[in-house]
Formats: sequence, structure tokens, C-alpha cells
Amino acid sequence: MKIGRLSIGYVTVIVLLIIHLLPVWGFKYFPTQDGASHIYNAYVLKEYHKHENYRLREVYQLNATFFPNWTSHILLAALLYVFPPLVCEKIVLTLCIGLLPISLLYFLNGVEKRNTVFGLLGFLFAYNYLLHMGFYNFVLSMSLFFFALGYWWRVKDILRLTHIIVLYVLLLLTYFTHYHSYALLIVSLTFFALYTPVYSILQEVFGHKEPSQPLIPRFRASATKRKPTLIFLVGLIPAYFILFSYYFYLSNTHGSGGDHKGFEWLNDYFFGMKSLVSFRDDHVLIGRVLLVFFAIALGFTVINRIRQYHQFRKSEEWKETGERLWTRAVSPMDGFLLMAVLITIMYFIAPWSGYSGGWINDRFHLYIFLVLLPFFAIDRHRYINHAVAGVIIVLSLWHLGYNVHTYTLLNRDIANALSLEGMDEMDAILTSEPPEWGGFSDSLGFEPKYVEPFGHIECLLATNKGIAYLDNYEANTDHFPLQYKRKEVPADYVIVWRTAYDNAAGLKEAYELIDSNDYNRLYRRKRAAPDIEMWGDGSAITFDMQPDNGQTAPGYIAVHADTVYADGQYGWLTESERDDFENRSEVPQPYEDSIWGAEDGVFRVALPNGTYEVTCYFSASQSEPLEINLIANGEKQIQRLRIPVGNETIEKRYNITITDKHLTQVIYARGNQWGWSGFTIQSNSASLHQN
Repeated sequence: MKIGRLSIGYVTVIVLLIIHLLPVWGFKYFPTQDGASHIYNAYVLKEYHKHENYRLREVYQLNATFFPNWTSHILLAALLYVFPPLVCEKIVLTLCIGLLPISLLYFLNGVEKRNTVFGLLGFLFAYNYLLHMGFYNFVLSMSLFFFALGYWWRVKDILRLTHIIVLYVLLLLTYFTHYHSYALLIVSLTFFALYTPVYSILQEVFGHKEPSQPLIPRFRASATKRKPTLIFLVGLIPAYFILFSYYFYLSNTHGSGGDHKGFEWLNDYFFGMKSLVSFRDDHVLIGRVLLVFFAIALGFTVINRIRQYHQFRKSEEWKETGERLWTRAVSPMDGFLLMAVLITIMYFIAPWSGYSGGWINDRFHLYIFLVLLPFFAIDRHRYINHAVAGVIIVLSLWHLGYNVHTYTLLNRDIANALSLEGMDEMDAILTSEPPEWGGFSDSLGFEPKYVEPFGHIECLLATNKGIAYLDNYEANTDHFPLQYKRKEVPADYVIVWRTAYDNAAGLKEAYELIDSNDYNRLYRRKRAAPDIEMWGDGSAITFDMQPDNGQTAPGYIAVHADTVYADGQYGWLTESERDDFENRSEVPQPYEDSIWGAEDGVFRVALPNGTYEVTCYFSASQSEPLEINLIANGEKQIQRLRIPVGNETIEKRYNITITDKHLTQVIYARGNQWGWSGFTIQSNSASLHQN
């Protein structure tokens, strides 16, 4: 019979996992507010090292510090090497949704086996408000929290070095996933590491009326048994150091204040179970039914505790054993009730936002009810367990059903909003107006109430194209992998949402409308035709890179460090820092002067479509050699070309076919400066002046 019950339990969990993951894989888009932004930033993180992605490298810089918000970004970036962007997100969502019930079952099975059935609540809580906000790191950190706490509970009385190592691996994973869960995990481990031995000592020392030893020896003997606890608390010192180091960093950089929500908002959020409500208030009813369920479970727990107390007292067994009656009124599981109360207090007094993030109350709200689960003590009869499981399953499927209906309608709108075509230029710059849009959903018939499913979906249009997005909210913070390096650059494309059409009138002077749908319009910067006059009557054009006061040979075009690209002509596309080198010989010769740079330099020339031969000229200074790498229109043409010390000019040629009316050359050096003296473009087409 026991094996049968276990089999039914496993089958139930597997079936529920499949059902709750079907929406992730059954819909093309999983509606979240920030999910598309995470995909885009993971793509930038993956592609950033490639010099051909010069727009990404010009606009962004890596934030390679040990902030606690890395896990999902690294995971998405790694998956992008194998899978398409939307599939990568689905894999992360699968972990977010699937790991929470598994971690709860693991946690409850280790702490209080009779309450394992409550682990099914993980399916209901997995589809929470913060998941739909796109807070993947936090949702993943919830699972890590319960895995870590459950593991510690299993080994707390037999702590060995291997246990400490495993626990620290879980702690560090939690830290690099989300700071709030890490902080709460440290608080919880400390609390239970103190509560459990204190409870045991009180029970052993004061639990009998007629003790066999005097008080002090009994206390010492009981305390001696708690040596693993002391070892564990000492072992937590490095974890505390990590906790407070980042806390003080946040305090110093962001201040200690915060935006506090009023009591009315907190009260409504708490009793409306708003941490489970994302797009529509229909879920509030489910939340209130769930609260009633918790209240009933709490009531049964109190009733069972009172009944056990009276049965023990009535049996008069306590008179024979000398055991005090209070030992049956207090349970080791009461620590979870106290912890839930503590988190509730934190929920009501903590700021909603502060330091470097927000939604603090929302995060605490989720933990209150899940931490409370081991405290419940209901009738152990299997029919009662089946009834509990049935209620939880019904609530979970009810909750999922509403979400599936919402996803069905929102997928139509998201597909419509992402139907824009024409943004096919690689290495461009995109902006949007407004930067975040949370407007009316045509299919739903109302504006999503708590989550903005259109908030950052335009990021999907920029992914895999080397496009730098100027309204990337993550790059404005210090707890994401990317930060802005240069944001004030002109956009090649502009997406205008329908609520901002009236504000886009000024775009028509510099931009042209190339596509639109029911939700937005796509504008592209107008492009000037290549200036044929700079060719004169010939078929070759030569650019001489030199200082402002340098001499240019007749017929050559002078290029200086600050020659900015003019549409239809030539110049530097990037604003990276450049310098010039002037040869000190008495009679300056062409190509002996150079432009220098440590960061990638990007030079563009507008050209008629056709085939060309390009000859580049390089020379090093008198003090150090150079290594030159050059990419032309995305193709590597020069790799690790060594330029020796001296005044000798080195030439390097390549042929290229122009199809998009420009030649864009990216020059860079690995770990050193590059130097570029100039280049000549020779047309191989007889119809140059006819294009």
C-alpha cells in the first residue's frame, strides 16, 4: 500500500509538471514584462567580444563585477550558442516553474515528511506575479532557497566538511542569483540554527519535573551535544561577510532610504494574494480561497495540538515519566511559524523599493506562506491528505487556466506588435517612443493591470542583428551585466507606439516610415546617396589619415581623429577615443602620419554598389611594433598583421563587393594600440559614375 501511495504521488507530480509546463512550450511567446529585455541583453553579452559588432561595443560596456544577479543572464547567453532566443527563454522558464515545486517537495520531505503534500503548492506559486514581471533570477533563487534550507536540515546534526562545502555551493548559487533570497536564506539558517538547539536544551533541561541531575550539569551536558551548531555558525562567517559587503555597497552607492508603500496598499496586497496576480484581478478570488485554505490548515494544526495535549494529560503518562505538559504544547516546527511571522513583519516594514531594486514587499509576500508549510499538523489519514492534494490541484489548475486564457489572447497582440519588417540592417542603432509601453490590449479588451506584456518586446526585433538598443533599462543600472558606455548617439531606427504617434511628427524630417501594424510604426533614418563628386573623374579615391596640421598630397582626402561620418560621404562612425601621430621628419611624406587608437575604430565610406579593391597602409612608430586586425562589412580581411618598428609603410589589399552602398571598416588591436595611415579604394566597375 505504501509503495502504491508513493507511486501515485510521483505520477501526480510528473503529470502536474507536464501540465504546468505546457503553456511555456505551447505558446510562441510567454508574456512577461522584462523577459524580452533579458533575452536581448544575454545576446549582447554573448556577442560583445566580437569586434564586428561595433555598435554593441560602442554603446555598451560590460559590468563584470560580482553582483548578485548573474545566473539567468549567464544561462541565457550559454543557451544562445545552441538554441534560438525564444527557445532559450523557454528553457529558463521551465527551470523557474519546474524547480519551485520540486524544491518545496525536497524541503518538506526533509523537514516534516507528513507535510510533503503541501509541496504541491509550488505549482500554484510558480505562476506568480514576479515570474510574469520577468524576474527570472528571483524566481530561480526561491528554488535555491528551499534546496539549501532543506539540505541543511538533513545534515545539521551530522555536519562534516563535505556538507559545509555543498552548503556553500548552494549559498553562492543563491547569492549570484538574487540578493534578497540570499539575505533571507542567511537569516533563516541562523534562526533555525539557534532555535533548534535552544528548543532541545529547554526540553532536556526543563522538560521533566524530577531530573536525574542538577540543573547546571544538565545544561552543560545538553549544550555539549550542540557542538555541530556552533561549528555551523562559525562556518557562516564568510557568508555573513558576503551579505554585509554587498549591503554596505548598496548603502554607499544608493543610500539607505526607500519608497514605502502605505498600510492600505500592503493590507490589500497581503489579503488579495496579489503576489499571484499578474494581468487580471480574476486571480484574486483564487488567492482568497487559498487564504481560507491556509486558515483552515492553521485551525486544524491548533486543534490537533490541543487534542494531543489533552490526550497526553488525560493519559497521566506525564505523571509516570515526569515529562512536563508544555512539551506537548510546543513543537520544533513552531520555528517555521515564528519565521513566517518574522517575514510578515519584514513585509510590512520594508520599503517597496530602495538601494538598487524594488518589489521588496512582493518578494517577502511569496516567502511568508511557503516558509509556513512545515508548521502545519493536520490529520495524517490518507483521505485527509488526498483532500488537501485535491484542493491544491484544483486551485493550481484554476490559476493556470486563467493564465492560459490570457496567454492565448496576448500572443495575438504580441505577434501583431512584432510584425514590423524592414529593420534588416546589421549593426544599427534602435530607439523607441515611449521607452516602455504598457497600453491597451486589443485581444484582452483592457489594459493589463499589473504587468506590462508589451513593455520591452521590441528587444526581440534587435536580437541577433548586432543592433544597439538605446532604451535598454538594464544598462541604466549596476546590477545587470551591461551598462551604457555611450548613449547619446543618433538612432538608425525608431519604433513609435500608437499612444505616441502625435509626438512623432518631428521624425518625418530625418526619418521615413517603412512599416506599421495595429500597435506601432517603424521609422528608418533617411539615407543620402553616395557622393560621387569626391571621386572626381577617376575610379580611385585615397584617404590620408593624419594630424590636423599635417600635409596632404594633392588629390588625397584628409582624415583626422575627429572626422565624423557624414551621410553619403565618409568619416568615423564610432566616438571611441583616437589620437594622431605625426612623423617628425623634415619633409612629410604620404602615409607616414597616422591615426591611433586603443578602442576599436570604425570608418565608413558611402559607395555605389559594385566591386572594389581596397589597399590599406600602415606604419608603426619608432618605439613599438603594431598588430593590425581589420574587418570590412562583417568579413575579416586582415588578421594579426605585424607592423615592425620604423618608418616603413606596409600595404595590405583585399577585394570586396558592396551591396548596401557603404564600406564599413573596423580596425582593432589585441592588447595594444592600432595605427592606420590611410587607404585607397579602387573601383573595378566601369559604371561607377552611372550608379
